[in-house]
Amino acid sequence: MPPDAEVSSAAIRRLSVHELGQTLEATVGFRPAALEQLPPDGLTFSFDRVVNAQTFSRSHLDAYGAIASEVAVRLMGERLLDDMVSGCPDAIVPPAVPATQAVVLGNQLSLGPDWAVTPTGDPNHGRTQFAPDPTAAYTHVFPSPGSYELSFAFNVATGAVDTLELFVAGNSVATMTGASGPSTFLASLSIDAPGGHPLDFSLRTEPDDSALDVVYQQVTIDGPRDEGAGLYESERRACASSIIDELTPQAYRRPVSSDERQRLQALYDATEQSDGQIVAMRTLLEAIFSSPHFIFLVEVGEPTGHGVFALTDWEIASRLSYAICELPPDEELRAAAAAGGLRDANTRRAQAERLFGLPCARASVQRFFAQWLWLNRLPSLNKSQTDFPAYTDEVREGLVTETERFIEALFYEQDATLRTMFSADYAWPDARSAFLYGDGVEAAGTAPVSLPPNRAGVLTLPGTLAVTGSFEGTSPVRRGVFVLEQLLCQHPPPPPAELTIVPPLPDPNATTRERWAQHSADGACRSCHSTIDPIGFALEDFDGIGRHRTEENGLPVDAAGGVPSIGIADGDLFGGAELSRALADAEELRVCAAAQWLRFATGRLEVESDRADLEALAGRLGSESLRSAFIAAVTTRSFVERREEAE
Repeated sequence: MPPDAEVSSAAIRRLSVHELGQTLEATVGFRPAALEQLPPDGLTFSFDRVVNAQTFSRSHLDAYGAIASEVAVRLMGERLLDDMVSGCPDAIVPPAVPATQAVVLGNQLSLGPDWAVTPTGDPNHGRTQFAPDPTAAYTHVFPSPGSYELSFAFNVATGAVDTLELFVAGNSVATMTGASGPSTFLASLSIDAPGGHPLDFSLRTEPDDSALDVVYQQVTIDGPRDEGAGLYESERRACASSIIDELTPQAYRRPVSSDERQRLQALYDATEQSDGQIVAMRTLLEAIFSSPHFIFLVEVGEPTGHGVFALTDWEIASRLSYAICELPPDEELRAAAAAGGLRDANTRRAQAERLFGLPCARASVQRFFAQWLWLNRLPSLNKSQTDFPAYTDEVREGLVTETERFIEALFYEQDATLRTMFSADYAWPDARSAFLYGDGVEAAGTAPVSLPPNRAGVLTLPGTLAVTGSFEGTSPVRRGVFVLEQLLCQHPPPPPAELTIVPPLPDPNATTRERWAQHSADGACRSCHSTIDPIGFALEDFDGIGRHRTEENGLPVDAAGGVPSIGIADGDLFGGAELSRALADAEELRVCAAAQWLRFATGRLEVESDRADLEALAGRLGSESLRSAFIAAVTTRSFVERREEAE
């Protein structure tokens, strides 16, 4: 078990930012822009969904409020409710905000051309003179999608305007012909999204009238209009009831209790009485999408005695779906939950097999391995151009593609084992990065390419070696810690607080190993580095971007190493390929992989009561394919129980 592991499994877990975005898209059909306001999730325990590392701050609270508000505005303003709620046809849904009137004075307009702008006797007005085709523009912030009425008051003091045309976001929406003297231009606007929309007024004369004198008084915008006000009072109340009965169970991922339904209905009724139907419907939607039952996975379970809580069918359905697809349960899974069958291990296995065949699972599998193996760092990984001029944006993109292809092929196409993942003598090099594998290795097509004997499995892919290297070179310590913590689930103690850690300085007359060996010989460092460094030294036959090497700074590379913590003494193996093959056969790798999958699948750290299930899962990882073992995990008690244990 990792350090600082809690002894009880959580009853509630916040959806990660990724999961929340997926959930919103599945539930309402879009990802709100306000998702960007959420603080990023930490990766303290490898994955962004582990409750033990989650935080909750005022920033989260504000972001959830903004997300719920944006969802309500778009569902109402863009007339999307009818797609998910049968009782809310477009015609009866009110706009998302009550109508207001905005007045923009002429002196706030951007007038053109610049040379024609002249002072006017009224400081609130704007004016252009002697321009045959003047323009006026500004950006109006519309609070909601919907219909608006625009009024533009101006005075053609001299000359006449033949045509006035209004453009909204570059699109012509209305035209007025013939204007002289005091004039008012009227237009109806249909706005499809809230926020700023540029309004441009183009005044044209035929033929060009260089004596034209126009005074711009004000633009008034009213809306959004509630065209159904007074017509659909009862229909809107029925719509609110339909939202509670149909949309809320989708959002909560389970049936709504009668008490919850009454509270939501009471909220709508009270708000309608005090603020009207527009605010009431919006408040109802905001309440649903800011509810803890939407934002969190609630896994309270039912007590069975001795601190054990059996998850309900609906809780199991959500756990299954988020474990494999990072999405809320689909229709088939909801039907299984409603039928009460998900407490049966065989039913869960069948559902897991089905889910792993869906496109959403392929994306989740990639995210699991990317976060476990640090490959999620690859898309933004930079390297020193002085030390690695061959490492370009194009090469980095190639590394991303080929590592994803490696995982996809082994997990799905070959149904490979964990051992194969760390011992495979083949890969799918991308054309942009194949040169990193050395002479004789070409880009792969649909079939894999055989690798030279100095490479084996995912550990020696250039992408893995690049993310475990440093900016300007390799890093035996980083690579050693990566193997210990990520692959073996062993956590070296932190260095003493009084110890000042200073990495060895670059030395053109020494290899990286020589520099770090001198550094690690210090008595205060030796206890930890004797475990870490032999692992990193075994990978020194690869540089910081994953190219195999036998020399560094003109000196021979010594890649002798070992994994002392699992009984492989320093010097018992040489090079990254031997290290990777040794790990492939190690029981510790299988146990760690089992723990990593449990963390990802359940969103929590393992606890003592998980030990038997983890050992069984590790055994499966030694004899079955990765996919088969991951599917089997859903049949365990650890997957369907929550425990509250004493220290």
